[in-house]
Amino acid sequence: VFQSYALFPHMTVTQNVEYGLGFSGFGRKETGERARAGLELVGLSNFGDRLPSQLSGGQQQRVAVARALVLEPQVLLFDEPLSNLDAKLRRRVREEIREIQQKLGLTVVYVTHDQEEALAVSDRIIVMNNAVIAQDGTPRDLYEQPANAFVADFIGEANMFQCEVVSVEGDSAIVHLGSAVLKLPARGRKPGPAKLAARPSRLEIGEPNAPGTLPGTLEKVTYVGSHLEFIVATEFGEVFVISPDVDTALRAGQPVSIGFPERGPVLITD
Repeated sequence: VFQSYALFPHMTVTQNVEYGLGFSGFGRKETGERARAGLELVGLSNFGDRLPSQLSGGQQQRVAVARALVLEPQVLLFDEPLSNLDAKLRRRVREEIREIQQKLGLTVVYVTHDQEEALAVSDRIIVMNNAVIAQDGTPRDLYEQPANAFVADFIGEANMFQCEVVSVEGDSAIVHLGSAVLKLPARGRKPGPAKLAARPSRLEIGEPNAPGTLPGTLEKVTYVGSHLEFIVATEFGEVFVISPDVDTALRAGQPVSIGFPERGPVLITD
């Protein structure tokens, strides 16, 4: 499935979807049934008689997805197939792709720069950095246990902190982050300067001067419907925090603290 659609401009939508089926030896009846099912899958049931030039870019990409999926191949390569779709349709089509992949047991190689999309469709993710594998693992592994700063910043958003590993005992490390003292998985780190990565949703905004927290001042409070987004000025620079509590009365300019709950920050390499 190409990012650039690669549709035949002189063929109708239905003919484009049927093209590979004809060469694969399917009968006319089954070819038509599969093409109709494919177009229904991507929400284009009523567009079969149109030419690609009569479709929007997003609709053309959906035709290209349908053309590949109706063949039910053993291996599919997707080259950013949803990049031209709006957010709601992108979510729907990626869910359908995932459902078909699991139902048919297809091997799918899916290239994307959309981190949320990668997390949603994958069993295994390989993050590349300058043609070198930066980390290889499950979506949960890469999001919750990034190996280094590049992966932490590339998969979702992350706050980076310079910290000090004070001591290591077994698999646990005692870490000082300003006035905050944290007990974290050591992940092979030794005592000395280190770096932490913390997801915005894994931090907590609390009352100022709470013990074991990082003090700061609210710079921005943004309401985005499902959650609030905070920018907090701290001794380590600006920290981005997301809170599901949309009814909080916090305002820009007031002092707060940043708490680090269990399974919050992780030690990483540069």
